[in-house]
Amino acid sequence: MEDCEWTVEDEHAYNLRLVEEYKSAKDLADSSKKRADALKKELSDLVESEGYEGDNGHLWYEIGDYKLKRERRVSKTFDSDECGVWAKDTGLWDKVSEVVELLSEDKLLALAWDDSEVREEIERFYKEKVTWAFKL
Repeated sequence: MEDCEWTVEDEHAYNLRLVEEYKSAKDLADSSKKRADALKKELSDLVESEGYEGDNGHLWYEIGDYKLKRERRVSKTFDSDECGVWAKDTGLWDKVSEVVELLSEDKLLALAWDDSEVREEIERFYKEKVTWAFKL
């Protein structure tokens, strides 16, 4: 049998097939994810409506060999606006507040808008970042 040579047409056909296979796999993955998300939502609703609350607040639903769980997660955030009102109302504002100096990019840009020398000078402070995204 003779040795086969890889031709430009072969390369083109291979690359085209690669793109088509990728698109097919991506479409299947997207479709599978949509289906899995829909099933998860339905099961989550089932646990919420039919499940029971465990010791730590999680919701459980048992069926067959499976234990489905909706995990209860609690987080706290600090409301600095509300606390600021409280601190001012109670006279504690001076004890719990501080002045912080920082550069205002908006003020810098306003200054550069009117002064071309400043505009040229501040360009060096803007660092360019390149990212790539693959699309088909």
